[in-house]
Amino acid sequence: MTKYINIKKAQNESWKVYDSWRKTDGINCPAFRSKVRISLLGWRHLIGATGHKKRISNDVYRRLKLLPHVKTIIENSKLVQNIKKKKGRTYYALEGMLEVDENNQKSLRKIRVIIIEDFKKNKIFLSVMDKK
Repeated sequence: MTKYINIKKAQNESWKVYDSWRKTDGINCPAFRSKVRISLLGWRHLIGATGHKKRISNDVYRRLKLLPHVKTIIENSKLVQNIKKKKGRTYYALEGMLEVDENNQKSLRKIRVIIIEDFKKNKIFLSVMDKK
């Protein structure tokens, strides 16, 4: 039961941050020389609300805990780590090595932010993950 409460709490706290980003005109990204838009697409992807796979609660929780690092990675990325085309969509990966707090211990972790390109060539935040 505690885990469920932690996820709901993490989701509520993360939503406040995410929604504040959403209300701006995007996060400036040197790698794209443009702004990355923050939309509901990314939020729904993070919490597993839509798509072909539902996320298990541990995965959702971990991604929500990484969310505060997304803005830092987008703002500081000078190059795109990976570009993948899938079903006519283009996905970009930005990465950063950041200190993550886990179980009250700080550790250096590679965090990957996924950006998707829409048909108008706008860059939109899609996901965040870490290498564990």
